[in-house]
Amino acid sequence: MIREDYIIGWIKRYIRWLAEIAGFVKTADYEAAARRVDLALRDLLGIGPDSVLALTDGELLARLTVDEPPPVVRDKCLLLAALLNHLGSAASGQNNADVARDCWLKALQIVLATQLQGRGEDWPEFAPAVPDLMARLQPTELPSRTHAALLIYHEQRGEFAKAEDALFRLLDATEQAPAAVEIGFGFYQRMGVLSDDALAAGDFSRAEVAAGLAELQRRQEGAAP
Repeated sequence: MIREDYIIGWIKRYIRWLAEIAGFVKTADYEAAARRVDLALRDLLGIGPDSVLALTDGELLARLTVDEPPPVVRDKCLLLAALLNHLGSAASGQNNADVARDCWLKALQIVLATQLQGRGEDWPEFAPAVPDLMARLQPTELPSRTHAALLIYHEQRGEFAKAEDALFRLLDATEQAPAAVEIGFGFYQRMGVLSDDALAAGDFSRAEVAAGLAELQRRQEGAAP
């Protein structure tokens, strides 16, 4: 009970901080927002924003998972993503586009990793949504691994047309690398065993599966020496 009460109190404290940060951003007090994010990140991870952005997703997740049960790890990951999302807004308000992009991209990667690890149930309101982060990142060129994660994310959500869009962005980003092509064939094979109704629910069709396979084959043959 003591442990559970501690966790609930800890989460409430961060939600209160997130509300304060959002208020600073709304009133264009970007310096105050950045200072509050800095304090929250040091409380959560023991490091400031520059160090957070310098670490890989795996290194950040490793710091967040030490001696914690999965539900707490999930909430810590999403709190980190929310803090980075707000920090990106503050940086954008201060005309620091590069820092804003780095914050939003890191937040997107953390959210996707959390979703793909089966931690997407009961998504808390404070967590940034993938579509919102994607909108903020336009027209940024995303890393190939982000496109691959987006493919799986959309497929798991039954958004097959969006998954296909992510696939072709992955193919373009990797210049038709064999591994990316194999991912594509796997995607269409999974689509091929679904019913017409299931495909239609994902804004997809049997004809698009056939067309996608043909396009993959064409690209694969065109890339052959």
